Amino acid sequence: MRKLIRDPALDTSGAAPPPAPGGPRLVSRKDLPLSCPLPDAEVWDMHPRVYLPIEDEPDHEATCPYCGARYKLRD
Repeated sequence: MRKLIRDPALDTSGAAPPPAPGGPRLVSRKDLPLSCPLPDAEVWDMHPRVYLPIEDEPDHEATCPYCGARYKLRD
């Protein structure tokens, strides 16, 4: 049996996604439940859909853990 040697330089378990360029994308209550990528995104299948509980956040902002896209809920 072979012993698996892991390269610590390739360990991404603690890495955060890069920040998306520009400011946060404004979303409204009609966009809830908020998911990333959004349904109108040009490349809608760029990563698995993840739901972001933006309305539960105190500042009503959320960041996608996959792509780093930032969203802000308008009042």
